[in-house]
Amino acid sequence: MKTGLYIAAALIGGALFAHLLLADPGYVAIRFAGRLIEMSAITFALLVVGAYFLVRWILKLLHARQLWREAQLQRRQDRARRSLARGLLEMSEGEWLASEQTLTGSAHEAESPAAHYLVAARAADLQGATQRRDELIAKALEVSGDKRAPALIMQAEMHLKHKQLQAALEALNQLAASGENNTRAMILTARILRQTGDWEKLQELEPRLRATRGITTAFIDETVAQIYLDRLQAAARSDDEKALAQTWKELPRTLAQRPEIVVAYARAAMACDQDELAEAELRRFLGKQWDESAVLVYGELDSDEPLVTLEHAERWLPEHSEDSALLLTCARQSIRAELYGKARSYLETSIAIRPRLEAWQLLATLFEQLGERDRAVKALNDALTHAVGRKAPLPKIRARRWLDRRQNERRKN
Repeated sequence: MKTGLYIAAALIGGALFAHLLLADPGYVAIRFAGRLIEMSAITFALLVVGAYFLVRWILKLLHARQLWREAQLQRRQDRARRSLARGLLEMSEGEWLASEQTLTGSAHEAESPAAHYLVAARAADLQGATQRRDELIAKALEVSGDKRAPALIMQAEMHLKHKQLQAALEALNQLAASGENNTRAMILTARILRQTGDWEKLQELEPRLRATRGITTAFIDETVAQIYLDRLQAAARSDDEKALAQTWKELPRTLAQRPEIVVAYARAAMACDQDELAEAELRRFLGKQWDESAVLVYGELDSDEPLVTLEHAERWLPEHSEDSALLLTCARQSIRAELYGKARSYLETSIAIRPRLEAWQLLATLFEQLGERDRAVKALNDALTHAVGRKAPLPKIRARRWLDRRQNERRKN
């Protein structure tokens, strides 16, 4: 459409110009090197146009070799782009070996050879060819120059896929050493440190996580929570009362409302023989927020005054009378207070509301210690039936059938 308008405008302009020239063709005189050159304006205009195209042709002739090289390079890059598209399609179709061969064969012609090597490495990994995968990632790193992030992040993800956490962390550390704050790299680093439980390095990483754009506040909060969980668990393993107190003192108040943090603190306090601290914190938390895991930990407290602990637990029963976890907790504290009848009642009610293997086990142990072995065996059988999902369809053994027949005959006589 635009081309047609341009042609029409040129024709109209040319017609008007020709009409003017017919009335007066014009006159041009040029004095050059002592000579006078005279011509009409039309002839001069044609000479100017001809000279323009002549100069352009000469310039193209002078740059013909360079233009040929650029054209060849453009053709190779176009061919490499088509190969990249074909390789991606082959990988999507499950033709992983063909995809790898297509991508590696065209990488040397590509505008971005690192992209070809990285996709080929993904195809090699899908085949389980780890050695070829690592070689292709190494080639991608060689041709990446200063932009090493894509190759290093892929290398880390490949190692993570195969549970090679230390190797993945080394790849990410190489990227961090360059001073680049890559969002994906920071997230992967935080996840690895959370899995390995290295809370000290995770705590050092926290400021960088907050300074990196693209990382959600929720992810950072989960990371910080993991730091304090690991610190509490470390204090529990080492029975370090000072470390426990320091961790709880530094804990942000928002995290003190999370059930997993409170439970971890309570277990750590119990490991440090500070059940009173654990009881007070669990009671404070459960007074504000009801959580089953915290209720169950409350039942594991071994306080010097189990009757007081039991009394505190029973105060929650009016509002949570159908809570099987609370009934199990009351049963445990009743056993510690040597109120075995009450413990049995709580356990049976808890099992009736929600069968738990641990409740059955505790009930069987209670019956056994009270000398009621038949009831203990029945409780264990009920637990096994619940765990399996059904009762074993076992017929009566022959001796049992014979005994039943004898008993029936005696009744008739």
